[in-house]
Order: sequence, then C-alpha cells, then structure tokens
Amino acid sequence: MSVIRDTVLRSLSAVGAVDEANFYADLFSAQDAERFALIVLDPRCLKDPLLESLIGNLRILSDLGLSPILLVGALDHDRVSVKFQAQRLFKDLGQASVRAVKLNTASYQLIPDVRKKARNGIISILEMTERRGQMNLMTLVTELKAKKVIFLQPSGGITLDNKRLSNINLDQLDTGDLIDSLSAGQMRFITMVKELSKDKSSETVYVIASPLNLLAELFTAKGAGTMIRRAATINNMQSLSRLEKPLLKASIEEAFGKVINPVFLKSKIHKGFIEEDYRGGAIFTKLAGLPYLSKFWVTTEARGEGIARDIWEAMIDDIPRFFWRSRMENPFNYWYMRTCDGMQISGDWRVFWKGLEAAQVPGAILAASSASDDFLTQ
Repeated sequence: MSVIRDTVLRSLSAVGAVDEANFYADLFSAQDAERFALIVLDPRCLKDPLLESLIGNLRILSDLGLSPILLVGALDHDRVSVKFQAQRLFKDLGQASVRAVKLNTASYQLIPDVRKKARNGIISILEMTERRGQMNLMTLVTELKAKKVIFLQPSGGITLDNKRLSNINLDQLDTGDLIDSLSAGQMRFITMVKELSKDKSSETVYVIASPLNLLAELFTAKGAGTMIRRAATINNMQSLSRLEKPLLKASIEEAFGKVINPVFLKSKIHKGFIEEDYRGGAIFTKLAGLPYLSKFWVTTEARGEGIARDIWEAMIDDIPRFFWRSRMENPFNYWYMRTCDGMQISGDWRVFWKGLEAAQVPGAILAASSASDDFLTQ
C-alpha cells in the first residue's frame, strides 16, 4: 500500500508539489472517511470524455485510501436517467478495479451503511430518485458532516470576464456587481449553497469543480474550482492582551505541533489577525524596522475551509509590505512561492517578501534567517 501511495503522490506533482499533495492526503486520511467529500454529479459529467477523467481521478483517490461519496440525481429530474447514470458509473468503476457500491438514497439505514462502506475503503454511489424525499441533499450533508461538497460540472467553476473566480463570499454577494453577471445555471448553484449554508456553525465548504480539475482542487492550497462560502470573521488587533490566551496557545500549538514559548504570548506585537473561534491567525512583529509575519497558521480541523485565505486577505489589506520565513520542508512553500514577490534561501530557511523595496530585501533576509525560535525545544 505504501508503494502505491508513493507512486500516486508522485503522479500528483502534475497538479502541485509532492509535499503539498502529501500534506492534503495525510489531512484527508486523518478524518472520518465519510467526511472526506460528497461529490454531487452533473449528468453531463457522466458522459465521455469527462466520465473517463472522473473514473481516472476516482481510481487515484481510491489508491490513496480515500472514499468520496458520489451523488447522482440531485441535479436531474428523470428517474430512469438517474438509475442509468448510477449503473454506468458503478460498472465503469468496477472495470477500473475501484471498489464501489450502488445505493438508493431511500434505502433503510443509508447513513450507517455509507459510513461503514467509506471506512472500509468502498466508494458509495448514491442514486437520488426522490429529490424531495426524506434523504434530500441538505439531510445528506448534515448527517454525513461532510467537510467538502463538490458540485462537479463541465465548466469547472464560475468565471467573470473569462477569469475563474477562486472564491465567492456569500455575505458580500448581494453588494457587488457579480450577481448581475451570473448565468441562470450559476445562480442555481449559488441559491442551492445559500440554502445549504443556513447553519452558520457548519464547517462544510462548497465548491464547483470539473472532473478535469478535481485533483488540483483537492490537493493544492490554491485550488482549481470556485469555492462558495461564508467568509470567516477575522479580528484585527494591535495587542494580544484581550485574547483568551489558553485558546490562542492551544490553537498555535495544535497547528505547529510544537510548544510555544510563554514569553511570545506576552510580547509586544505589531498586528494580529485572529479568527473569531481561534481556528487560525496571523501575528506580525517588527524586524529590521519592517512588519515581519512571525506566525501564520490554521488548526488541523479547519484546514481546507478557506480560513487561511480569509486571514491572508485581511493581512494584505492592512499590511501591504512585509516578509516572513518558512522551513524548507513546509508543504505550503509552493503556495507561498505563488503569492510572494520574491524568495531567497538562507540556511535552513526560505525567506519570502511582499511589497518590499529592493533596498529593504537584504536586511529582511538577514533578520528573518537569524531570528530566534519562538517554540520551546522538545
């Protein structure tokens, strides 16, 4: 199994760095199998060549020990067509040596059965022939506690002026120009997600993707589809004094897997950006007279929800010029490389910067590479 996993992860280098893919594979494997992903299939994705791509991607996920739940019929009114699509998908997966089972959403004890199958590495194909029945899409999402619901459709996401939108904030949708630019089909997805997102305590993330970019959506920090969600609330502060220190400490230590030096939590900061439930944050100090991103983190359970993006956007809106460092093996270096203005390797560190003038860069590199560690030695 380890040989298969290594081979598959290397193949994912086509959509992102191997370290990045490995990070997400480990993250997905650590959670309950049935929570990995609920994939809602547009019937157009069940015809070649998109079906062929989908089967190939599902084979890769299966080889990694991941078992997404496939839902056929949530976007189709024709019961006969739904049954045909589910049967063809089941047959094609079998021919690709992918363990799968076909179930009707009206089946007795559906959720326990799906949960058991997922934990045994079996992909469940759910045929929804009664869209308004007791086991509707919202019930499935709630009962399975799905971390990610992926609406798989040919377009692979929502575009505006021929540019893919990586993220749509439901709370800001009505105040911008985007809503006037959406097609009827795109508005259908938005309306559906709004309904599914009524429970603001839910951790489920909704994404529109295509069979052609599914792996890039799952295994890269940048993603490849369009994420539709309510943005996290990020609190901007100039001091850590008013925060719940035990919660902040636990959040940082869980994310980094290290014990923070108590002195750090009592020290003066330049700026802090902390998610309201302490599921992630960013803390800036000052080094070489410049803002230095000392800590940037998201807790394990919150990864993949888009919180890192919310924190990052809050940061750069407030602090356009800063620098930071990252260890050589950090799986997010690939993402940092895409978002920074420059990077230099210095000793055991990669030093990144954004918005700095050329004359400021040498001092920033020296300051970052020689800064003390804020974690206690184990």
